[in-house]
Amino acid sequence: MTLEKNNVVRLSARDWISIVGITVGIMGSFLVAYLHHDRILTRMMTQQEMIEYRLVKIEEKIERR
Repeated sequence: MTLEKNNVVRLSARDWISIVGITVGIMGSFLVAYLHHDRILTRMMTQQEMIEYRLVKIEEKIERR
């Protein structure tokens, strides 16, 4: 930060770069967390579909008897 003659404080290039870097880091963390969560939900949905498929097969076998 730099202080000018009329007591106005301005951010230097280094400060702006730091702010942008921190912002990008935080947004990147949110993106990684979102993608991880999405991957887990997709895997759970796939497993649920397979369980449902197997259950239908078992029910069909039971009904045939």
